[in-house]
Amino acid sequence: MLDYDVVIIGGGINGLTTAAYLGKAGLKTLVLEERGECGTHCDTVEPGIPGFLHNLQATEKVTGLSPCMSDLELERFGYEITTTDYIWGNTFSDGKNALLGATMFDTIDNWTKLSPVDAEVYTKGLVEGVDDGGWDELLDFMHNFFYKAPKSSGLDDFANLKVMRTLINAKGLDISPHELVQMNGFQACDLIFDSEYIKTAVLSGSWVGGFSPVHRQIGVIGTLGFGLAAGAVFPVHNSKGGSHALPHALIKCARNYGVDILSCCPVEKIIIENGRAVGVKLTEHAVYPNQEIRAKKVVSNLTLIPTFKDLVGEEVIGTEMSSKINQFCYEENVVFCVNLALKSAPQFKSAEFDDGIQRCFIGYYGGENSRKMAQFGSSLTSGRIFDDELMANWLIPSLTDPGQAPEGCHTCILWLDAPPTITNYNGKRLNGFPAWDSMKLDLADKLVDEFEKYTIGFKDSIIEKFVVSPLDIYRNNQSALKGNWMGGSLVPGQAFTDRPLPGIVRGGASRTFIKDLYLSNSIHPHNMTWLASGYIAACEVAEDMGVREQDWWTGKACRWYEENVDKIPINLGVPDS
Repeated sequence: MLDYDVVIIGGGINGLTTAAYLGKAGLKTLVLEERGECGTHCDTVEPGIPGFLHNLQATEKVTGLSPCMSDLELERFGYEITTTDYIWGNTFSDGKNALLGATMFDTIDNWTKLSPVDAEVYTKGLVEGVDDGGWDELLDFMHNFFYKAPKSSGLDDFANLKVMRTLINAKGLDISPHELVQMNGFQACDLIFDSEYIKTAVLSGSWVGGFSPVHRQIGVIGTLGFGLAAGAVFPVHNSKGGSHALPHALIKCARNYGVDILSCCPVEKIIIENGRAVGVKLTEHAVYPNQEIRAKKVVSNLTLIPTFKDLVGEEVIGTEMSSKINQFCYEENVVFCVNLALKSAPQFKSAEFDDGIQRCFIGYYGGENSRKMAQFGSSLTSGRIFDDELMANWLIPSLTDPGQAPEGCHTCILWLDAPPTITNYNGKRLNGFPAWDSMKLDLADKLVDEFEKYTIGFKDSIIEKFVVSPLDIYRNNQSALKGNWMGGSLVPGQAFTDRPLPGIVRGGASRTFIKDLYLSNSIHPHNMTWLASGYIAACEVAEDMGVREQDWWTGKACRWYEENVDKIPINLGVPDS
């Protein structure tokens, strides 16, 4: 088999992103994928009734904020963004809802009904914060923080944003931005917002995005970042045709620029010679059994432990580094999904308060206030699930793309942040990760029952149910240890400059302690459809290969979305009122 400039292990969306950039930059690049199809976390399947497309994991996307949209021209390769008028909605048992609109004005209209004080403070803080250069400063921060190697000054850069200062001033707080960013998400929300409705909306958005509000600094970036984005730039969307449209577009792009992609090619080991990575060897089960492939650079899109424990080996990295890598946490940022086929779109009881909830494809239910959310967070980190604490993300992708369900019908996902190692379910002691097989159907029913409380006739509309547990996610992708969807938990000690763990990457965000071996997974910021990990890996490999300076490689975070937001189709699947 031919030698390559770069071999990439794993055809997930970030591995494909790295490949597409390097191929377009002129490097001879190969992607090796274990499964028969790339893009595991963006799988879209038709497991039951024909015509109902279910997204097994990633459904809401943030690809629109990525520089990849312009650099790789993803639209040209079939990636179409769709959305709804409202992008996030928390619905409450008292009949109210808290909405975040595609525009700041829709958000403020809803928030004024909930808390005129919060709406006024937020409006004033945002408007003044983006005046006189504040807008460009905010977008530059987005690019520098999420699409470059992390810096020790990153949190200070967040604190120094004009919009942060104006928000604090508008609230009249006697606190510096630097003090604020040292807090967790709950503390920050208590200072900035009065309304529990608004607090829970912002906290839940942070949680679903992987920035758990229970953690210091991490939670602040998530909650305040989510809130600021809702007012300034909010590129959360769906993709036409289902989540697999994203890896399909990346594959088309990569192949267009000469990248070879081989499926059914699991890697047995990364070949290390004289302290540097020089290639890979395929397993005996690959379509090219036991084949060795040489390369100048090797990029692993597997997560941290499989990369170093399985493919490199303790005999190479040593017992001390091996022991350190074994401590990498996968216990948070794990999901349990109930995929539903529906006769009709859910009808929310809170539509009487604000009917924007009916034109919203993502939201949260069950978290009635920040105290209950904090209690849920405590149970989550302790491996416990209780019926009276259930709160979950809901998604209705067919509201943005009617092609994902038969005419008049809809799809829905109930997405629960869950502990992979379950120690207690409603007071019953369980045996950890394997317990998912015995209790997943019961938990799915409980999540449906809970959602029924916030809707009218929801259960009567269900015609099919398909459940995916963290154990099922791991079976489908054994690089996703514990079913973790983001390449390893974003927790203190493995976030920002510490990600994945101190000492693993050196001289950037993807270059590892083994020369010529890079990571495009488990690195800063974390794996998500913003494609940041793949982008960063591509930048660093290209720099080291002397091909980074390209006329076309100039995209910046959020700029494509800023220029194209008015062209994005809205409410394609929303029923006529």
